[in-house]
Amino acid sequence: MKACVVGGGTAGWITLSYLAATTDLDLTIIHTDEIEIIGVGESTTPALKQVADAVGVDESKWMKDGHATFKYGIDFQDWLRPGSNWFHSFDDQLPAEAFHQPLSNNGYKTYSGGLTSIEYFLKLREQDPDNYDINHFNYNHGPQQWLTEQQLSPYDNNGHMNIGHQPGYAYHINALEFGRSLKDATPNNKYTELKQRIVDVSLDDNGIKSLRLEDGTEFSADIYFDCSGFNRLLSKHLTTFKQYTEMANDSVIFGPVKNYQIHKPATEAVAQKAGWIWATPTIGQVGSGHVYSSAFMSENDAEETIVNFWHNRGVKYEPLRKLKFTPGRLENIAIKNVISNGLGQSFIEPLEATSIMITCVTAIEFSKLFNKHQNWNHTSSKVLDKLLSGILEHTRDFVRYHYDLNERKQDYWNQLRRTEAAEEVSNMIDQRVKANGKLLNGFNWASMLIGYEKKYTNTTADLTQEQIELYSLYSSHLKKHYRLLTANNQTIQQKLNSIIQ
Repeated sequence: MKACVVGGGTAGWITLSYLAATTDLDLTIIHTDEIEIIGVGESTTPALKQVADAVGVDESKWMKDGHATFKYGIDFQDWLRPGSNWFHSFDDQLPAEAFHQPLSNNGYKTYSGGLTSIEYFLKLREQDPDNYDINHFNYNHGPQQWLTEQQLSPYDNNGHMNIGHQPGYAYHINALEFGRSLKDATPNNKYTELKQRIVDVSLDDNGIKSLRLEDGTEFSADIYFDCSGFNRLLSKHLTTFKQYTEMANDSVIFGPVKNYQIHKPATEAVAQKAGWIWATPTIGQVGSGHVYSSAFMSENDAEETIVNFWHNRGVKYEPLRKLKFTPGRLENIAIKNVISNGLGQSFIEPLEATSIMITCVTAIEFSKLFNKHQNWNHTSSKVLDKLLSGILEHTRDFVRYHYDLNERKQDYWNQLRRTEAAEEVSNMIDQRVKANGKLLNGFNWASMLIGYEKKYTNTTADLTQEQIELYSLYSSHLKKHYRLLTANNQTIQQKLNSIIQ
């Protein structure tokens, strides 16, 4: 089958390169060089590494080209109240079998949808409400926070990655350069590239019939991927955009902090009067922006806020760009023979690096479904649309609860706080533990609840004291294991120095 990717930005090359590596589609990408550069140092999730590994791009090369650094999570500062801290890491829930059969591949071989480490931890916390192990020194789930505190890379001194692939790690990147690296790593014989503007779109009952290019030629394919950003060149003919009215933020000011380096492998997210400020460290500079609600703060006040934020850190900051955005998504992500991806498909806000994550997930899930049947039709699009819609709604809710659980005093935060939020998050923990998914699973929801110092409101699992003691013993062994395993890892600075040489 013939597939056409429209748009040559980050979403376009992620989609094209991943499909070239994982499917036998006859691929064409149509784009111009007029790329709208939205970001300036983007934060990502492990989904991006999944794409990069599948494409086969050399990590050291693309990290050097894109000035990328490692990321193990997000350091949320002042979100509950001034002085509070929550570290949301890329650690994971473990199957309970691991505590009773620890030699069985950490329990994953025998996992059959039963209890997980989340139920065990919540039981412990019921007995000791001051137990914050899941967020503070939480090496009972994975090494990410330990690596962050010690500023260690995921590589030992022999250059071997030694922290495992579940769930792995992520990066702070220059998204445009990452897209170019994916292009360079994709063999030319895997796709056709047409650098032309699309001047007309023809429709039929199947969706998009053909595209007329600026040189007058007509191009047609069986499947189209609309990666044209907010222009939505294809999808606007077939579906509509719906706004996430429950999301408060609609504005952002951003730019680089030049000649300034942070070696902390985590994104900083610092709450402000009417929004929050991010800091994403890339090689040689830090990307930073202020996300806020124009209903509670003027553009001038927002700019003054971020300038003063960096002034208090002894750094001069000059905003590069100012943008208004509308949180929301297309009513249909996949409809007829068109699949939308990238910013034109959906945008919640920059929090939790969900935009590039969803871009990667869209390509991954399409590939899975196409390879399963080696065909694509209207039914396939409906299945993909339902799947991606569920992922998007779930991700939107996860982002929203970052605001709902707050205890801050400003008008902006007072408006967003909801007293029932802790109970709803407790319900989400239960749902996602049972789903056993790798994308925003029970660990992520439990980490949020504990990070905001809220009580789990549902009934905890019926565990014996012996079971709890085995969990505690296994967890203590894991902590020692992670420390010993990674104690001699290269530091972030050492690894980055070797990359940029």
